[in-house]
Amino acid sequence: MKKLISLAVLAVAFVSPALVLPALAQTPTEPVSIVSGGKTHAFQVEVADTLPEISKGLSGRTTLGKDQGLLMDFRQVREQYNLNMKGVQVDLDMLFIDGEGMVRAIAVNARPGSLRTIAPGLGSAAVLQIAGGQSQALGLKPGDIVKNKMFGNGG
Repeated sequence: MKKLISLAVLAVAFVSPALVLPALAQTPTEPVSIVSGGKTHAFQVEVADTLPEISKGLSGRTTLGKDQGLLMDFRQVREQYNLNMKGVQVDLDMLFIDGEGMVRAIAVNARPGSLRTIAPGLGSAAVLQIAGGQSQALGLKPGDIVKNKMFGNGG
């Protein structure tokens, strides 16, 4: 009986950190602001700048706050990469951004789980993914400027 209790305590001690760590683990974020129509909209975003990080994207997320997002940096990815919503569980807006930080195109309310390719047909240096409907709610449009250290214009 003593051995059984010891094993149970050891199992709980071993398993509990694994269960708790994902809730405590925080992917580092950095500021992004979007200047649109004389207004500045602030976000805190995670950055994906490797092919594995970009491939994972926001897969598995069940929520995304209105001031959160993911900034995908395609400048170091040497191959053509098509985006889709496989594994994503929330609606997303995708802002396709050139190397200077200018929004070139916006895909609005991309549907969770869709395998449809999402691409504007333009060479994008980056894609900013934000909660679905946010771009319309904030009045974002092509020509707006995204500010972040990635574009050399702040954050």
